[in-house]
Amino acid sequence: MKQIFVASLGFTLLCSSVLAANTRPSSSTLTSAMEVLNLPAENRRMLIGEVGEKHYESFITLAFNDKQPMSVRWRALTAAAESRRERATADLMKAGSNREWYMRNAALVALNEVNPAQGEVLAKQLLKDKALVVRSAAVQALEKSTNPTTRDLLWDELNQNYNFKNTQSLWIRPQIIGILNKKPLDRELKIFAQLLSDNDIQVQANAIRGLEKLTGVKLGEEANVAKSVGLWKDYVRKENIQL
Repeated sequence: MKQIFVASLGFTLLCSSVLAANTRPSSSTLTSAMEVLNLPAENRRMLIGEVGEKHYESFITLAFNDKQPMSVRWRALTAAAESRRERATADLMKAGSNREWYMRNAALVALNEVNPAQGEVLAKQLLKDKALVVRSAAVQALEKSTNPTTRDLLWDELNQNYNFKNTQSLWIRPQIIGILNKKPLDRELKIFAQLLSDNDIQVQANAIRGLEKLTGVKLGEEANVAKSVGLWKDYVRKENIQL
């Protein structure tokens, strides 16, 4: 029954949009696009795969309409990305500089899916975004990057003032180290060792994982970070690792 409903709705929406021009969509076309966006996620993705291209301009219009709520604009932008994939890049990059944080965030998530190369470009730009959640999404988007300059950018972001609230470390800092410690470089041994004295226990824990991979040594128990930090500081002194 669900498949029949989706197929029927897809045919109706296709017919209603076939005459739509590439200029501003008509009100009826926008209504049809909104019907797609209001479907449950699974049905929506299925229908976008069938008729999404016909509604692309409507999705974009809704996404950039300041009068629409966040939920609609987010779904519209991601639907546009799903319907046109890499060919939606220009509009997604535009959304990446939108004044609303959720538009920048949605653009980054979508672009990383349909055009990873440009997604990396946008992520690097958004590492310094004023919204913490957007900066965090940018860090996540760069996780699989093999570009050496990306590691340098992440290291540089670790201690930026905007990644602290007063003197309190924000969650993005352990996130950054949690990415950098996956494939640590020999030249980073000193940096990971220095982070043993960081005030954020999660940063310390992630620094220890980096040191374990670089040295092949495991000290202490993962559940007792404070004790492990002490053991690693002793190790650093004994091995004469210059900080």
